[in-house]
Amino acid sequence: MDRAPFPIVAAAGLAALALALVGCGPGAPAAPPPAPKHDTLEAGYVASPQVTGLELQDGQVRLSGTAAPNAIVRLATPGGQATQAHAEGDGRWSLMTPASSEAAIYGLSQNVDGRTVQAQGYVLVTPDGQGVLLRAGAGARTLSRDPETGLTAFDVDRDGGAVVSGRGPAGASVSARIDGHKLGEGRVEEDGRFALPLTGPVAPGSHSLKVFGDQVDASIVVDARPAAPLTSGPFRATPVPAGLRVDWMTPGGGVQTTLVIRQSAVDGGLASRDLP
Repeated sequence: MDRAPFPIVAAAGLAALALALVGCGPGAPAAPPPAPKHDTLEAGYVASPQVTGLELQDGQVRLSGTAAPNAIVRLATPGGQATQAHAEGDGRWSLMTPASSEAAIYGLSQNVDGRTVQAQGYVLVTPDGQGVLLRAGAGARTLSRDPETGLTAFDVDRDGGAVVSGRGPAGASVSARIDGHKLGEGRVEEDGRFALPLTGPVAPGSHSLKVFGDQVDASIVVDARPAAPLTSGPFRATPVPAGLRVDWMTPGGGVQTTLVIRQSAVDGGLASRDLP
């Protein structure tokens, strides 16, 4: 597509979510350090930490991932509560955080020799224990392997820029249609994921979304209405028949909406009632 799928809305300062998730205490946020430059000539370049897995264990959520070897990995809530762990020599890490009956959002960072590096995106844990990586200007990535083929998320911003995400056979071609109009196409990546930026804005309201291709054929009704103002925090999670709608503040100050799709709603009658 010729334009970025999610124009970032400028703000006077960094978004409250980005500030709080750095790990500062409530009421005294400090701006996060600049993102590391992806320049091979920069001395001491350190890759961002990543979450690669999530599972429920005895009333707690166990997150695992990769970081710099021996780094201190930190997971923080918007309210400033934090949990940390040390990465092993091979960079692998895991930590536990209490499970919740409500959706929770976290910022991930690592500290290497006094240098803090933020992860790309925020980690969302749904009430049923599903892990989702929310990414500004890009499609959400679920941390589970289900489904093997089909839709997993729909992201849209206030200007109607949208990305459709899902899974399919590696290398397969897939296309996306909104209300019967083809607005995106691409291929499934080697890890079995696809993210299709739509080539035209999606108007506010209810739309039929269909993704089809090699061994992929899934459809659902999505709601592209702009998010209402976030008045009680940097994100809002609302259960809807098609899944979980998450309106959240990006680091640039804009608001992005992510629909985490419930698999039982795909190709089913429930999706047609996805308008509260």
